[in-house]
Amino acid sequence: MATSVPYTEEGWRPWREAAAAFQLAVTAEAAAGGANRYELEMAAKKAVLHPEPGA
Repeated sequence: MATSVPYTEEGWRPWREAAAAFQLAVTAEAAAGGANRYELEMAAKKAVLHPEPGA
């Protein structure tokens, strides 16, 4: 699990790897579907941070 104090490379590695995987997935999905990459990323983040009730 990542913690802010003390910073350790090992502690933050899973978060950086997850972020990189997310960016790759968004890029691939946008390219495959002809979508705007930025808009797709923002929609995914909104869905995760502010889910619709009952979704």
